[in-house]
Amino acid sequence: MNEQQQKFELYLDEQIAACKQRSKLFVADDRMDEGNFEKIRANVYEIFKTILSAAEQACGKDALAKKHFFLQKAEQIPMNWMTSYEKAKQHGDVEKMHIERIKLDTIQEIKDMCIQIWEETT
Repeated sequence: MNEQQQKFELYLDEQIAACKQRSKLFVADDRMDEGNFEKIRANVYEIFKTILSAAEQACGKDALAKKHFFLQKAEQIPMNWMTSYEKAKQHGDVEKMHIERIKLDTIQEIKDMCIQIWEETT
């Protein structure tokens, strides 16, 4: 595992832990919806931590190939979330729209951080 991947994995781990901590605090404060939204955020980070591991297995030591693999998946996977958001919007399902927006915003943060980490260390 190279330096970029280690730094990026640490970022993902920190975000997962932070989301889970916020979720617990919200639930303890009887703010169940906010707690569930944080769980959704944590799930997105966990999905892309798994994708990072898959990039390691698929691309070996080729750092550039890992970055491209990861970013390609970061474009493909959210397409379903965008479709779901649009359908929810057509049906006026505000709750579903909010959930899909959380996922889309989270993956954008992940992509931005991935690019930032790879650029600062290459």
